[in-house]
Amino acid sequence: MHIPWLKINVTSCLDLLWYIIGRNNQSEQSQPTGSSLGSWLRWGRSRENSGAKAPAEVKNSDQPPLWALIIGINDYATMTKLSGAVPDADAMNNYLQTDLKVPVAQIENLRNKEATRSNIIAAFERLRDNSKINRQDPILIYYAGHGGEVPSNNEDKTQTLIPVDYVAEQIFPIPDRTVAALINGIAKKHGNNITVIFDCCHSGSGTRGDDKTDESTARSGELSPKDDPDGLDAPIFKENPPPEATTETGTRGLRFAKGFAMKDMNSHILLAACSANELAREDKKVQEAHGRFTTALLELLRTVHPDQITYTDILSKIPRIDGQNPQCEGFHRNRILFDSKVRPPTRHSYEVKFEGKKYILEGGRAHGITDGAEFTLYRNKEVALVDKPLGVLIAKEDKIKAFTTFLEPVDKAPTAFDNPAIAIQTKAGASEDLLIYIPLESQYMPAFEAIAREMSGTGPDPCRIKLVEKAEKDKAKLEIVAVGKNQLAFNVLEKRATEHGFSRMPHVVDADVEDLHRILRAASHYHFHLNLNHPNNKIKDLIKIEFFPLKGEYNDDGDEVYSPGGDNMHRGGRIEYEVDEDTKYGMKITNNTPWSLHFSCLFFDHADFSITALTEVDTQTHYQKDYSLKKDSTVEIGYGNSSIPPFECDVPDGLDLTIGFLKFYFTSEVVDLSHVPQITPFTATRGMKVSMDRKNPVWGTILIPVVQKRM
Repeated sequence: MHIPWLKINVTSCLDLLWYIIGRNNQSEQSQPTGSSLGSWLRWGRSRENSGAKAPAEVKNSDQPPLWALIIGINDYATMTKLSGAVPDADAMNNYLQTDLKVPVAQIENLRNKEATRSNIIAAFERLRDNSKINRQDPILIYYAGHGGEVPSNNEDKTQTLIPVDYVAEQIFPIPDRTVAALINGIAKKHGNNITVIFDCCHSGSGTRGDDKTDESTARSGELSPKDDPDGLDAPIFKENPPPEATTETGTRGLRFAKGFAMKDMNSHILLAACSANELAREDKKVQEAHGRFTTALLELLRTVHPDQITYTDILSKIPRIDGQNPQCEGFHRNRILFDSKVRPPTRHSYEVKFEGKKYILEGGRAHGITDGAEFTLYRNKEVALVDKPLGVLIAKEDKIKAFTTFLEPVDKAPTAFDNPAIAIQTKAGASEDLLIYIPLESQYMPAFEAIAREMSGTGPDPCRIKLVEKAEKDKAKLEIVAVGKNQLAFNVLEKRATEHGFSRMPHVVDADVEDLHRILRAASHYHFHLNLNHPNNKIKDLIKIEFFPLKGEYNDDGDEVYSPGGDNMHRGGRIEYEVDEDTKYGMKITNNTPWSLHFSCLFFDHADFSITALTEVDTQTHYQKDYSLKKDSTVEIGYGNSSIPPFECDVPDGLDLTIGFLKFYFTSEVVDLSHVPQITPFTATRGMKVSMDRKNPVWGTILIPVVQKRM
């Protein structure tokens, strides 16, 4: 891309931002005005923005010591066939081989007819008996297919994995206790650096009749009460007893306990697609079917290196999944993935200079450095990842500039290193609010100017916006595209929107820096609050949310009153319907938790980045406030005794479909949410709104996609 005012070409977004911010700094601070590039660069290198270097790569030549068993089953003979389990297993296998460079010989794959009951058990045992696996080598066990729960009158029901050759009461599913015994056997020989990923339902109970829709299939199978006979797999239990507590293990293994998600198990870490009362789903209306959980997990792992994130971090950083709340259980769930023993083939490194008693990292917001990122310091590039590190430094929000970051020691201040030294990021910071792709062409210069302004930190509360290069466009959530002379539009790239057919926002704007800056700040605010999540299983499982059309009737006083006029449209973790502009809508919230709660409901409209409060939004107060959702109670919204008017919905002009999200905040204390709602940065559009016929300790949040189609 050619920059006329510098008479140079740039080849990356990072270079372009550097020059834009450098020019702005030069102009604002009345620095040398020489027109030559040399004089400008000499000035620039004395300023904060001089560090706009692309991170150097440090190659990791070590072969990952990871061993894996990858199982995927689509072709069931006696229950619903799946479409996405095998593609999921293939995608996981591809991630291991392509991204992590795990040798093929260290991965065992079972697909469809290979994944019989006996073959799955034998594969677990081969891992146990593999003499090439060293103690504490990382081991990954991945399963995508049907899961089920054996019907029983007992409170503790047996959860199972369902093999391809399952036949009711003849060829049995694999019970949780059998899986536990097999994993305990592996842990006893090879240590507890075992990661288990299940993209299946924990049970076949719950939402019966809602397990298959036009768009998705649940990975749950219905089992017979006789599918768990006494004495099943007794030889396996005898051969693989639970490991005894030692100074190394500290606690027990999984034990022969009911349920895969046994808390505080020491033998392994479990990542499960959903909670016990939810359905793990795969989406069908895509080019190739995939499970929602595996898709989201791999999206995260391809964004954050596995040695920069803990298992617990996955729950807070993974993209939101419609109707599913992934689970993480295990005594060592605060470990770095694979206990830090799997590194990517190449790592970005940054120079660190020690000047004026400050550690200055040659990387900043433009490089994707965010609050809480940690860096391990080495003497120089030649010894990085080889010699003992000098220490660990952390980035704090207010010390991150556009192209440099002032780091602080996590513990002991590093000394005696080359100046500059080399830092390698070893822990991910806060996720960016918005990843955006803009083609590197001159017609998009106003958009780059707007982002440069935000990264420079001018204005209150800088947003975490990161530009992605063309090679990583698949990671972006938003794309800016030219649609005419000096006009721009916005493509939506998020899968949770595009999978429903929503890919272009219905707005065309002038290529004006001020307008674009305002729109991008609104987009960042929108995505930050949309993705801010606090999973809480009791909230999710014990609060029921219903959404339905309303019918109006006139009472004796001549007032129109509303009542439910149709079935609950909240099904399969989402709401989808054809919009009738004359119909009003309402909700019913039922609280079966042991708490009385405050709650608020906001609608996030993906068509215009507006956030609309559909209920009262609390503000901070020193006074006690009555709970709006008392325990063992029901609240009606838009009808009945509700003081909240019903909702109206419509689809923006020019679109056949739009998508938004209902987000519920449930809190035990009053939490100030008054800063969350925002008006659209575009010309007002249509969507969901309160009818005009109207007269941070968070316990949990619930997010429900709302797909609105034109009739």
